[in-house]
Amino acid sequence: MTLDSAILLVGMGLLAALLAIFVSRRIYRTLPVFFSFLIWCLCSGLVMVQALRLPPHLYLRFFLVNMIGDDLFLLAILFELGRRILRHNRKTQARLFLAFLLFVLAAVLVSSLANWMIPPHTTPLEKFYMVLSQAFAIVRVAAILALVWWSSLRSLRWPNRELQIATGLGFYAVVALAAVIAHTHLSNGAKDHWIDQIQVLSYLGALSYWVLYFAKNEPKIENSVHKQEIFC
Repeated sequence: MTLDSAILLVGMGLLAALLAIFVSRRIYRTLPVFFSFLIWCLCSGLVMVQALRLPPHLYLRFFLVNMIGDDLFLLAILFELGRRILRHNRKTQARLFLAFLLFVLAAVLVSSLANWMIPPHTTPLEKFYMVLSQAFAIVRVAAILALVWWSSLRSLRWPNRELQIATGLGFYAVVALAAVIAHTHLSNGAKDHWIDQIQVLSYLGALSYWVLYFAKNEPKIENSVHKQEIFC
């Protein structure tokens, strides 16, 4: 068993544990998008284990599809968190234009952190992958920053559950951004694979953090909050 396959198996175990917690405590009712994301990650992880046996160019194509799905889910999760924050504070106006302006500002700020470039001697598919990974790395961090700034400017309080999810996503997004920046300045091919492994380990760290948090949550408190939200 390789290190990559071992990391994937650990990740699927954490995902299964987190899904079990969400189902047993009915958390999926209030966070359906995040719950769907966990299912997506578990299913894609199962396929990824088999995809590791593919030739590099075929594996890269599969990985591109998986990456696009992950990041579209992340944006949907952040939108769901924003709605949850508004509901928690009993607000009805989202002020999406303000959120969009903050996102653009954050994207400009994040993109200025590095001299983005593509290493030479790469295939067209590899160039497309690197451009897409750079763009998604910027969008991930910018979207999280925009959500934080937006809630701060509106003096909105974060529910504990949503705060923990955003913390895990933020940690992974920052590490992924650092990994992409490192890749733009290194061109050692397979020797740089350790950078990708650090990024995956940060993903496992976020999963472990969520498992520990949701496992310690008081079920009675969660149920009472859920009932209050239904009648609001």
